[in-house]
Amino acid sequence: MKPTTSRCASAAAVALLALGTACSDARDPLSPKLQAWNQPPPPQTGEISGTGTIPSGGVITFTFDVTSDASGVHGRFHAFDASGDMLDASSFLAFRSSSSFCATASNGAEFDAVGPFLDEGRMSTAHFTVKACDNPLVGMDTFSIDIQENGFHADGTVVGDIQKH
Repeated sequence: MKPTTSRCASAAAVALLALGTACSDARDPLSPKLQAWNQPPPPQTGEISGTGTIPSGGVITFTFDVTSDASGVHGRFHAFDASGDMLDASSFLAFRSSSSFCATASNGAEFDAVGPFLDEGRMSTAHFTVKACDNPLVGMDTFSIDIQENGFHADGTVVGDIQKH
């Protein structure tokens, strides 16, 4: 009788070889196998834009178009009120493709930005967060803005339009 290797033994040998290769991290602890476990989640992508006003302690007028994609978060933002205070974005720090501010979180988005802030005649730099909701009912879009430096908060139903793309 001639000895033969069974298919089961061959499969076991291949599995052991694969396991040995996968467990070679002791020699290279920063190999791609372990690095894949430590990677942050991919950035959220999307776009939200809007133009309008909210009646909050006066009227705040805004226009924005912010996109998050593989190249980062970019776009434009400008807001002002009746007293001449204004806020612009010079850079965008983060983007979230949904917002708990919205009745249906998936209808909205949020972004964090920093930029020049003219407040009561004084120019400074402000960090701020915008939350915007594109609600399916006409006239029911909502907008919120929080300015970190002075604790300012305003939100309301938009006279205008917000679109989540």
